[in-house]
Amino acid sequence: MKYAAVIVTYGDRISYLRQVINALLEEHLEAIVIVSNGSEDNSLAEIKRLTESHGIISLIDLETNTGSANAFRKGIDSALHHGADYIWLLDDDTQPKPGALKALVKYWNLTNPNNSKLLALLSSRSDRKIYKEAIQSQSPYAILGPNNSFLGFDLYQKVKSLIVKSRAEYNTDITFGQVAVAPYGGLFFHRNVIEAIGLPDTDFFLYADDHEFSYRITQQHGEIILVLKSELVDLETSFHLRPSKNILSTRYFATNSKEAIYYSVRNNVYFERQFIDNRVRYSLNKFVYLSMLFAVMLLHPNQFWKFKVILKAIGHSKKFKNHD
Repeated sequence: MKYAAVIVTYGDRISYLRQVINALLEEHLEAIVIVSNGSEDNSLAEIKRLTESHGIISLIDLETNTGSANAFRKGIDSALHHGADYIWLLDDDTQPKPGALKALVKYWNLTNPNNSKLLALLSSRSDRKIYKEAIQSQSPYAILGPNNSFLGFDLYQKVKSLIVKSRAEYNTDITFGQVAVAPYGGLFFHRNVIEAIGLPDTDFFLYADDHEFSYRITQQHGEIILVLKSELVDLETSFHLRPSKNILSTRYFATNSKEAIYYSVRNNVYFERQFIDNRVRYSLNKFVYLSMLFAVMLLHPNQFWKFKVILKAIGHSKKFKNHD
């Protein structure tokens, strides 16, 4: 069996990527595919040196940043073309702990030795606690939030949490379990998954493309299983996971990238429309969320341009892929 890792990198990320590669070289893979999504010259030169030093490493240089969906699509396709049976997707800042791949292979061999199931496994990541909570509360869809929420906001749940101080019950003895969606970073699957669900959709470009891609497994009655014994270390926290410094803040203050804000909002609004079963509740959540965001932005005039980008992205999500 041939195991391959696919890693997407960009910009000047060589300090992170080098740590990931060093860890992967200890995992006894047969191939490592690095997709350069517009890396800077110094990073690209270092990646080329890595390919020269290690025969299992290959490089796909896309020259410019074509988005995560296209980069992972190219990387997966290349790995399959060169005979990979199993593929492990990683970000350039998700460093495997020793034995991370071994834990995935062990679980796979115990539960799906003949590859008869539509199955993907997911490594555990230190800054994605919601995934661990989802399996330990046996709530696969908890990652997506409640139905009818708008960009993760649900007024009913907010009010309920203020009135009723209830806590979800977690069984900490659970070390693996099903989740409805997954990020690219840490996703492990057999080539038959791609035959069943296809490659990442390049129309998403960036953000939520991983959820759309992985959710196809769930939609086809397959399973995505988080395996806590397979651990990855996040060397950098994504902007949308960084905690706000105070109550009058928002995750959008954590980045000045118009592109990141636009695609994050457009794609997530599009994706969560699949989970609307009460249009009135959804519209109320949208109104309240945007009203609060508008108020916060007014208090930070230098950030207000982001609100305009968010409104534009929401508007475009309505026509995105002829949905709704």
